[in-house]
Amino acid sequence: MSIRPAPASLTCAVCGDDVVDAGYLPATDENGRYRPRTDDAVCGTCGFNDVGTMGCAPDLDAVTDAGDDDVLLYVERTAEGFDVVTVKR
Repeated sequence: MSIRPAPASLTCAVCGDDVVDAGYLPATDENGRYRPRTDDAVCGTCGFNDVGTMGCAPDLDAVTDAGDDDVLLYVERTAEGFDVVTVKR
């Protein structure tokens, strides 16, 4: 699964910190290629503690206004940027 354009960095929309290890990134699914909505990224800590429900990962509609083709990606930082770990519709 690829993110195009692949973000080199992400900033959490909730706390303003850089996403240094893992987080949630809304994106539009374009036939298996994901166009990220980087302004709505959420770090892992805020995703579980402030956006998700009682220690659970957030849902897409908790992070952003979703369209029909939108998904919530759980991403992890790599040396090259971010890799998609899971996709939540």
